[in-house]
Amino acid sequence: MRPLTALLFAAFVLPFALAGCSGSGTLMMPAEEFAGHVADVMVDQEKIPRPIVTCGDKPIAIVENATVHCFFSATETPTVLYDSVTTISNVKGADFHIVTKVDAEPQPAE
Repeated sequence: MRPLTALLFAAFVLPFALAGCSGSGTLMMPAEEFAGHVADVMVDQEKIPRPIVTCGDKPIAIVENATVHCFFSATETPTVLYDSVTTISNVKGADFHIVTKVDAEPQPAE
């Protein structure tokens, strides 16, 4: 098992298809669902235990070059948070890619 810190410089890319979206409006995804996709990328590419990923409470607009800030933590240390930025790209209808970069250092403890 590799610790979460071993993944902090990695970038993750995975295409997603969204079902049930309208043809002309901006695609929206619940933040919890988007966070799940971000976590899936880490698990699939790095073969690690599923991290805890939170991306706020507001729906995420799936638009070209949009950036989304999320927090990562490991299930063993859920209070140690790492900031991340996910960039959405290659949006074509209901298909898109994401690339996530996670900070090397955790957020300061409160």
